[in-house]
Amino acid sequence: MKVLLVNTFYYPAFDGGAEISVKLLAEGIYNNGHKAYVLTTGLTNRVYRVNGVIVISIKQKNIFNSYARDNKPLPFKLIWHLIDSCNIFYHFKVIALIKKIKPALVHTNNIQGFSPFLWLTIKSQKIPLIHSMRDYYMLCFKCNMFNGDNKANCEGLCGICKVTHTIKKNFFKYPDHFIGISQFILNKYKAYVNISKSTSVIYNAVNNHIARVDKIQAKKLHFGFIGRIARDKGVEYLVDELAKLSKHQKTEFKITFAGKGDPEFLQQIKKKLQGIECRFLGVVSPEVFYGQIDVLLVPALWNEPFGRIVIESLSYSVPVCQSDRGGLKELYNPQNSWMFSPKDGELFNLLSNILNNVDQVWQKKSKCADGLEKFSHENYINNHLEVYRQLTSNKPESSKAGDLPALLTKMDYLPER
Repeated sequence: MKVLLVNTFYYPAFDGGAEISVKLLAEGIYNNGHKAYVLTTGLTNRVYRVNGVIVISIKQKNIFNSYARDNKPLPFKLIWHLIDSCNIFYHFKVIALIKKIKPALVHTNNIQGFSPFLWLTIKSQKIPLIHSMRDYYMLCFKCNMFNGDNKANCEGLCGICKVTHTIKKNFFKYPDHFIGISQFILNKYKAYVNISKSTSVIYNAVNNHIARVDKIQAKKLHFGFIGRIARDKGVEYLVDELAKLSKHQKTEFKITFAGKGDPEFLQQIKKKLQGIECRFLGVVSPEVFYGQIDVLLVPALWNEPFGRIVIESLSYSVPVCQSDRGGLKELYNPQNSWMFSPKDGELFNLLSNILNNVDQVWQKKSKCADGLEKFSHENYINNHLEVYRQLTSNKPESSKAGDLPALLTKMDYLPER
C-alpha cells in the first residue's frame, strides 16, 4: 500500500508535536512493509529520503513564505491567511504528483500553508482521504483559539476567525474520515461543524522505553518545564505561582526550563524568579532534560489538543504536575500525576503540598509506567493502518508509481544529492 501523508512541516524542520507524530507515523508505515511519501512545505523545492520515507518539499504559493518566519506587517498577514483559507495555486502540481505516485490514500495532518482547498484537489482524483485534527486551524487562523491579551481560551470565533472559518468549513465534506488526537479536539470541531463522516480518536505515541527509576537523592526537589516558553503555555502563570511560595520553600527546590522563548519575555520571567534557583537550557534532547528533573510542570493555559510531553515525561519515569486544559485531562492518571486548574493559587497550593510531602514524588515515579501501553508506537501505527485498511478495502491497489526523483525533477523539484 502506498500512503501519501501531508503536513506543513517535516524533518529536519520541527515546529511542535505534530511533526514528531507525523514522522513517527510515516516511518511506521514504511517499517510495516508499505511505501510512505510525505508532502510538506519549505523554502525550496526538493525531494529527499529520511529513514525510507520519501519527502517532497514544495515552496509555499502565497504572498510570502511563512516558513521563513519573517515578521510581516499585519495587512500582509491578513491577506496571507485569507489566501490560505482557499489556496487554489497548488491544484495542478498536486494532481500531477498524485498521478505519478498513485497512492492508495492520502492522509492530511496540519495543512496551514496548503489550505483546505487541498482536500478538493485530492478528492478530484477519487482517492480515499483522511484528515487528522492536530490543531484548531480549520476554526482559528492562529490555530490555537487562545486570546493572548486576555490570557484566556476563546469561547467562540472572533471576527477574523469567522471570516476564514466561513470559507474553510465548505471543505469539510471532502475527507472520508476524521481522526482526533484527543476526544476533546474532536468534540471541539463537532461543536462548530456538522461532521457527517466517520471519525475516530487515535492518541499520539511515546517512545516504548521506560527509563530506570531512581529514588530522589538530591537535597532539593528538581522541577522542570520543557517546550515553547510563552504565556499561552502557562509559563508566566507558573512563575507567578512559584513566587508565592514562602522564603523557606524557595530553598527546597530548583527549576529548569528547556525550550525557546521570546528574549524579552524570558527576561521578564527571570526577574520574577529572583530568590529561586533556576536554569534556562534552551533546546536540549529529552534524554538530557528528563534525566535531570524529578517532576515535570505542565501549566498550560490554552486548550492543548493532546499534550505529548505528559506521556513523554512518564516514559522517562518523571511524574507530571499538569493543567486540566483541553486534551491534557484525558492523559491524567492519579497514580503518577497531579492535576490542577490554572487559576490563581491552585498551582501554589499543589506545589506547597508536594514540597511538604516529597515521598509522594517517589511513589508516583514508581507508577509512571501505569497505562502507558496504550500510547505505544505499535498501537499508534496499528490504529492508523486499520483505518487505512477500512477505507481501501474496496479499492484495488494502484499500479506502480513512477521514479520519484526523476519525475519531480521534471516538475522543477530539486532531486536529492
